[in-house]
Amino acid sequence: MVNTFLRIALWNANGLVQHYNETKLFIEHNNIDILLISETHFTELSYFYVPHYMLYYTNHPDNRAHGGSAILIRRSIMHNEIPCTKTDFIQATNVTVETVFGLVTFSAVYCPPPHVINKDQFKDFFTTLGSKFIAGGDYNAKHPNWGSRLANPRGRELLRGIEENHYSYMSTGEPTYWPTDRNRIPDLLDFFVMKGISGDYFVVNSCLDLSSDHSPIIATLNYRVIEKENPAILCTNQTDWNHFRDIINDNIDLKIPLKTIFDVEEGIKYINTVIQDAAWKATPQLNSCTPASNKCPIHIKRLVAQKRRLRRIWQTYRNPVNKTNLNRATQHLKQTLWKMKNDWFEEHTKGLSPNEATDYSLWKSTKYLKRPKQHIPPIRNEDGSWAKSTLEKAAAFSRYFSEVFKPFLPDPQADDDDIINYLESPNQMSLPIKSFKPSEVTNVIRNEISSKKAPGYDLITGKILKELPRKGILLITFIFNAILRLEYFPLQWKVAQVIVIPKPGKPLNDVSSYRPISLLPVISKLFERLLLKRLQPVLEYSIPDHQFGFRRKHSTIQQVHRLVNVIRQTFEEKKYCSSAFLDVRQAFDKVWHNGLLYKLKQTLPHTFYNILKSYLSDRFFQIKLENTHTELISIESGVPQGSVLGPILYVIFTSDIPTSPETTTATFADDTAILSCHRDPVEASNQLQNNLNNIETWLKKWRIRVNETKSSQVVFSLRKNVCPQVRLNNILLPQAESVKYLGMHLDKKLTWKEHIWHKRQHLNLKASKLNWLIGKKSKLSTENKILLYKVILKPVWTYGIGLWGTASESNLEILQRFQSKVLRQILQAPWYVSNATIHKDVKLPTVKEEISRLSSLYQAKLDNSDNHLVINLMDNSEIIERLKRHSILDLPYRFCERR
Repeated sequence: MVNTFLRIALWNANGLVQHYNETKLFIEHNNIDILLISETHFTELSYFYVPHYMLYYTNHPDNRAHGGSAILIRRSIMHNEIPCTKTDFIQATNVTVETVFGLVTFSAVYCPPPHVINKDQFKDFFTTLGSKFIAGGDYNAKHPNWGSRLANPRGRELLRGIEENHYSYMSTGEPTYWPTDRNRIPDLLDFFVMKGISGDYFVVNSCLDLSSDHSPIIATLNYRVIEKENPAILCTNQTDWNHFRDIINDNIDLKIPLKTIFDVEEGIKYINTVIQDAAWKATPQLNSCTPASNKCPIHIKRLVAQKRRLRRIWQTYRNPVNKTNLNRATQHLKQTLWKMKNDWFEEHTKGLSPNEATDYSLWKSTKYLKRPKQHIPPIRNEDGSWAKSTLEKAAAFSRYFSEVFKPFLPDPQADDDDIINYLESPNQMSLPIKSFKPSEVTNVIRNEISSKKAPGYDLITGKILKELPRKGILLITFIFNAILRLEYFPLQWKVAQVIVIPKPGKPLNDVSSYRPISLLPVISKLFERLLLKRLQPVLEYSIPDHQFGFRRKHSTIQQVHRLVNVIRQTFEEKKYCSSAFLDVRQAFDKVWHNGLLYKLKQTLPHTFYNILKSYLSDRFFQIKLENTHTELISIESGVPQGSVLGPILYVIFTSDIPTSPETTTATFADDTAILSCHRDPVEASNQLQNNLNNIETWLKKWRIRVNETKSSQVVFSLRKNVCPQVRLNNILLPQAESVKYLGMHLDKKLTWKEHIWHKRQHLNLKASKLNWLIGKKSKLSTENKILLYKVILKPVWTYGIGLWGTASESNLEILQRFQSKVLRQILQAPWYVSNATIHKDVKLPTVKEEISRLSSLYQAKLDNSDNHLVINLMDNSEIIERLKRHSILDLPYRFCERR
């Protein structure tokens, strides 16, 4: 889609956040595509959001609330952020826009007054913007050539730089800076510097909107700009599903051949085409996502016109009375905008509900609280250059992950001949895998396939599968059974689209700071779920008891409970517990395929082995970034991410990790903990070291790497001596006072204080983000506010309550104070209403009551486990209770005696 012109505005905001309402009104009223902003006064904690626009900003290097620049650009415009300029004398935010004439860079510039800038520094800055650019902002450079009253040294240097490098400039010739001191004379400080853009295509006009001490400039660029295309989708809320089923029933052919591998590939291509055509025909076409402009109410337009008239009068006559009238009109406009926003907010929150009648609007309003969407800034390439465009960024990610999905190099002393020879040996005969029934496929689609999961490259979603008619289910079942019969996994299901999300707290310019998320075809995941049901009975005795990951009736809390029991027994017996918590490097991405196949061939019947061998071979991925896709790249290691079988394959690969009768091993997928207990601290570490030596040999054989610097050793003990440090790969593991394992913070004395404080900090952050819905300004009903607390905030602190409930009452009060505070905020309760009354009115249990209730439920689940290690958690007969500490098994009754 091509837009014939751009509306560009330039403005010195002198603090952007305080002008939010009028900024939003300004860009809507004037149909602005790109707003270049100087003096934002942003810091790292600043937040500014305008619907349908992307915000890019550059703060002052000292991160204080002064200086800075920003760009607001319409989301529908094809653009990319490029590296910013962040110095004391220039702060510039830059984006490139795709046009039919090539890339044009737009730069929002702010040059603070105190610094001396020469022409070479200006040249160095403009050189970074490319061959075509428009750099607008407050340069604090005066010269009569662009309309200033007089020239200052910076203006002369800037003009020399413009003339020597054949740049051009464009201004209105009218003042843009209006000092509040009437003894000072207005002047022109805001203008554009351009290169590669003819003035015949660029028209600028003054504007008297906005209430900063600078007036904005609006420019029109007659350039043909390429807009973003809407993402391809098969269905929407307007899809006619009856029509969809009728189309499939009329066009599907159940008698396609499925006797060879080629037939299976063609069958999958056929069913995909039938489903896609039916979905497209049953779904109305979407309109353009470009928002409509000029939606401003008429009374606001009149106030804006009045303010413009008064500002023009004041700028002409400079009379203090006129200035007073202008200030009153400006303040009245601000108050009206604020009231309009509050009225809209009240109506919006009143209409939110968790019900289907409003399309679950309450949950949609909170879905971004956990994972706010972040744009991807320019990425640094290996050679030091910048990947700026979407295509360049995708290529950078593609190069990086092509190395990630390769196995670690073998140990120089490793001998893999026995593994290779075993893989080449003939397979033994085994019974075929039981075929699938259409009813079985239907049940899995109905109960285990999510309608909200993102689709793969074929765009077929779980919702579409749920709406398939019986003839569609039958054809899918025929294809699945052909796959079992031929022991062949189709190539079309081995292509993963990889999207990337930033890791928290990592530098966003580094390609390694992003986590890959693989999107596979939903039909392939349906087949994997059905195959897993056939695999689970075979794998029942192949997975060690200490592995709790991806197993039914095995939870993270139960695994932590095992460790807590060992540590508690250590305290009671006056022993030392030397423990190692290992961080496996790129665990799922670096699984060695030959090693995994070796273990699969030893573990599974060969009918399962053959299909899993086909499943792992010839897999590919492509990076998807917005509407850009890279070429297919081979995956040479790892279990398929985003798949159903991937996790269980990793569990099989690591099932033979060395253990010792002198230590306790606890694993949950790749999270590994090893505990060694003894009365002698040296002997405790010696036992742990012996086990780590065996693990070290095992790691080298199977090409698994542990990040020693991120692993840790913690000594759990109430005694004063310290256990010696242990080594892995001849590197000392760092000792720590506490460790985070499966979401629980375990301190060396197991007081749970650190865990509770971490939860309180997490709750404070979430509550602040949720304040707009549960705060006093929200008109959401009290019932819905309580519901939000129960489903968003409460699960944060109730996680693991059956373990940390043994903490002291002073620590428990930390969470109780938070709950009381939030409930008071929700109910707007006056100070004289007690917390007990509030809890009683909303029928919400206190923290102590929740400890008793949830501990009872947790312990009831332990009895139903198939793992004897979990069942033994209920038996504390061997523990001698010497210390005055609360037992986990006594938590259901801990607070009952006081009632």
